[in-house]
Amino acid sequence: MLLIEEFMDNCYELSGDITENNLKALIEYIDDNFERIDDPLLSDFVVRKKLEEFRDYIVSAEKLPTQRVLNRLSQVRGMVERFKYNYLTYKIECLDGYNPLDVAIKYAKGVGPSRERLLRKLGIETINDLINYFPRDYEDRRKIIPLMYLRENEKVTTKGIIKSVEKTRKDNLVIISALLQDGISQVLLKWFNQEFRELEIKQLIGREVYVTGTTKRGFFGAMEIQNPEVSISDTPERTILPIYPLTENLSQKVIRKIVSDNIGSACNLREVIPQEVLEERKLVDIHTAYAGMHFPKSVFHQKISRRRLAYEELLLFQIALFLSKANIQQIGGIAKEFTGELSKKFISQLPFKLTNAQVRAHVEIQNDLKSQNPMNRLLQGDVGSGKTLVAELAIVDNYEAGYQSAFMVPTSILAMQHFQKVFTHLTNLGIRVALLIGSTSQREKERIKFGLKNGDIDVVIGTHALIQEDVHFANLGLVIIDEQHRFGVKQREELISKGKVVDTLIMTATPIPRTLSLTLYGDLDVSVIDEMPPGRKEIKTFTMRHTRAKDVYKFVREQVTENGDQAYIVYPLIEQSDAINAKAAEEMYRMLTKDIFADIPTGLIHGRMSDDEKNEVMVKFASGELKILISTSVIEVGVDVPNATIMVIENAERFGLAQLHQLRGRVGRGEKQSYCFLIVSEAGEEAWDRLQFFASTNDGFKISEYDLKLRGPGEFFGTRQHGLPEFRVADIISDTELMLLAREDAKRIVENYSDSDIISKVFELYRDRIKFLDVG
Repeated sequence: MLLIEEFMDNCYELSGDITENNLKALIEYIDDNFERIDDPLLSDFVVRKKLEEFRDYIVSAEKLPTQRVLNRLSQVRGMVERFKYNYLTYKIECLDGYNPLDVAIKYAKGVGPSRERLLRKLGIETINDLINYFPRDYEDRRKIIPLMYLRENEKVTTKGIIKSVEKTRKDNLVIISALLQDGISQVLLKWFNQEFRELEIKQLIGREVYVTGTTKRGFFGAMEIQNPEVSISDTPERTILPIYPLTENLSQKVIRKIVSDNIGSACNLREVIPQEVLEERKLVDIHTAYAGMHFPKSVFHQKISRRRLAYEELLLFQIALFLSKANIQQIGGIAKEFTGELSKKFISQLPFKLTNAQVRAHVEIQNDLKSQNPMNRLLQGDVGSGKTLVAELAIVDNYEAGYQSAFMVPTSILAMQHFQKVFTHLTNLGIRVALLIGSTSQREKERIKFGLKNGDIDVVIGTHALIQEDVHFANLGLVIIDEQHRFGVKQREELISKGKVVDTLIMTATPIPRTLSLTLYGDLDVSVIDEMPPGRKEIKTFTMRHTRAKDVYKFVREQVTENGDQAYIVYPLIEQSDAINAKAAEEMYRMLTKDIFADIPTGLIHGRMSDDEKNEVMVKFASGELKILISTSVIEVGVDVPNATIMVIENAERFGLAQLHQLRGRVGRGEKQSYCFLIVSEAGEEAWDRLQFFASTNDGFKISEYDLKLRGPGEFFGTRQHGLPEFRVADIISDTELMLLAREDAKRIVENYSDSDIISKVFELYRDRIKFLDVG
């Protein structure tokens, strides 16, 4: 059997090339398959008539002259599209009497006090929330599969006659079984611990019924449908049913009825997308889209409805980004005046040559600093690509122009490391650098704050301590934010607001796929450092079972004692946990220093240690006093010890790919060959494949694409402070092309529709978030 939309889709495909052979193939297909169409829509006289007209139009072309045949064939695709839009979709019928969107859910039709409580658990407070509570999936019951064609592990609707029913007990399990036959084949229906089904199904013996469920192979190999839904043959539900996310005591049947009774309130939604954009992008109207998202007439209806609503979400967000950027440009910036001679002097003193990518990024930043518009730039580069050096160059140029810089990083360890590097590099240029973190002594904090306020300090490097209310600057001109996704939007805005008009440079070592970059940083200019410093060798990565951990320890010992190398050994936990079956840093430190590495200087570092304790350990490791560092992921970001050549990650399956990439980036920073060992304890096939993929490449962008597809954007950064918009429909992974179209249209709308409904909608939706979008 065929559904109408399957038949039409096949006709569409066969008419791709306009040739006589294609017409013959199309006519043959129609002759062979037209009578196989079994679709509930055939009960509509108009649909049946139009379908027959379509068939006759094509089949009769066989007798026409060649050119007319080809002309007729060229019309087929347009006819199919028009048929689908006209007869496989519908729009909500807008009648009087539907509730406004802001009405509380308790006043919605079919919702009493008990259902109100259940709906509120799902976050549904108003009718607007209800109609925007979209299904997570759909169940297509239009197609009736004969029993002989049932396949294992498929959700199907079939039909037959109930022949017998019996009840059996097995331990505490009650099984109701029924035999379903259609004259050719048979299948067993089974319900577990649903004793009430016995009487219900016995009443259907001898009657034809429709059955929906998932097929399974029974104990003896026969096909079964377990816990199926059964309906009598004169009332089959041959339709596409929405599957909603539920809460306890709320069934699909109930929520479908509530949505169905109130979907008419979608008539109160106003169309905000300009008509010319709807037509150009072939987008259905808002009322057709809401009908198709909840109760689609066809798969085609659901797809074009989802596309329309996803596009609108992406468009509104992209408009917000453009408005944010326009606001910044309207405010204006300070065109900084500097010769660039100081940064040239700095570069000349370096013991190495900058990569072309570093030079290019520096030039882009210099142009931004000299521009009338405030700089709002994302500096993106893989671990070890030299982003910090580019940031230092920006600080030097900003200093030469007469302004202070603030460099905010997520952890004290990273702040201390940046401070040591920047202090060493810039002090001889006359630039005064300070470190402000939580563990800085009170006396030192007061000295630094005074120096920032009166201009005696040119650069301050620190954690969120920089955004405290009593930190003031004499003339803040540049804010650099490293690994910005680890800070909340509000925190970033607070630091930037400490200057009158501040240039902003955001750095990230998390390679971000283009789609996600457009979503997160659509209003930022982007510089990408896509080259590694010369002389770096690719890190060799190995995935190993935990049974080979001792082999890895032996390798670490040899490299450290014979070659003078250093090594990290990283664990997911600080101390042992009953809840998590994974190794812990403290316990393994005691074991390894007592046994395997007893004669090798070994240190321990984790997040519960004070900043001073962590700094002391890191200084010893960086100087070579410690040869092995046992750690948690606290060393994930920024730690730079060129002599460290081995990274061992135990329970690697417990780390995300982005985190593994950051950890691996702690080695391979010198000219020696470096190694990364992923020791796996408990990993299923999927986790093992993920780690094998990671081991196969050092390319952070490939890893991030893979990670994003695997985990989705919400978990991609390992934090919920990433500033991602909360889309109900759009998916920034699968909707890449739609995102690019929306971005293109958003620019045009901001330029040409400044007073339109869609601009008002953007401000209504994002409100004061718009002013934060410019800080990433």
